Amino acid sequence: MSTPTIMTVRSPSLLTEGRKAWAYLTKEFLMEASYRFAFLFSLFGICTGIATFFFIDRLFGHRIAPALVPFGTSYFAYVLVGNAFFAYVGTALGGVSGRLAHEQSLGTLEAILLTPTRLWVFVMAMAVWNTFYATFQVLLYFVVGGVGFGVNFSQINWVSLLSILALVIISFNSLGLLEAGCILVFKRGTFVAWAFNGLWSLLGGVFFPTTVLPEWLQRVSACIPITYAIRGLQQAIYQGAPVTQLTRELGILGAFCVVLVPSGLWSWRWALRRAKLDGSLSQH
Repeated sequence: MSTPTIMTVRSPSLLTEGRKAWAYLTKEFLMEASYRFAFLFSLFGICTGIATFFFIDRLFGHRIAPALVPFGTSYFAYVLVGNAFFAYVGTALGGVSGRLAHEQSLGTLEAILLTPTRLWVFVMAMAVWNTFYATFQVLLYFVVGGVGFGVNFSQINWVSLLSILALVIISFNSLGLLEAGCILVFKRGTFVAWAFNGLWSLLGGVFFPTTVLPEWLQRVSACIPITYAIRGLQQAIYQGAPVTQLTRELGILGAFCVVLVPSGLWSWRWALRRAKLDGSLSQH
């Protein structure tokens, strides 16, 4: 009598997982490219938004207000950078949950997660796509602002800019995972992104320096990561501030990453496990 054999299932290799991530990115790119009018309307929205702030700045004579002296630039140039890099916040918070809800509505989320795909591969693919999409938006802001409106970007310190940008991407994509967990558990999470986007754009220095806020709101502003990201980006772009001058901003953003990365991953895994046990993974 022959001895029964035990079948072992091997985990997919890293090369295989990389191909899966690439396939997901290709799928997202092809979907976005198929909606050409959506791209044109997005470009039109960026141009009209930039023009609005340009004429507001023109109304006040392109003067550097006292609150803008630390950044050494006009209001228009300041708000251009604030709005451009706030795209990373919007795509990280709303992007992950939005794509998750989209996969649920198509009925493909459950199919993806039932395949032998590591969880981190799926999460990484979503984060990479969101980062790519936000970077494209930022480049549009810089091209339109520099070519169309004559904003001077010659002082950029690229080491400082990329250092802050890396921490921004990590921290806000971690927040995106927290919101994605809300989508899986409560089936409604976009209101969280709307609340965060509106509140952080007001308190984080996107449209104006936080020094113009009342003192008690400045203390609230000091508790959110976007405040340090915008401040550091403004100084790196318009003053060429080296990393040694941005140690406070980099240190605080790094501390946010230390807290948010494990929190985001844990909440996502917990929410996914609960949704699988409840059988509500495909519900939306």
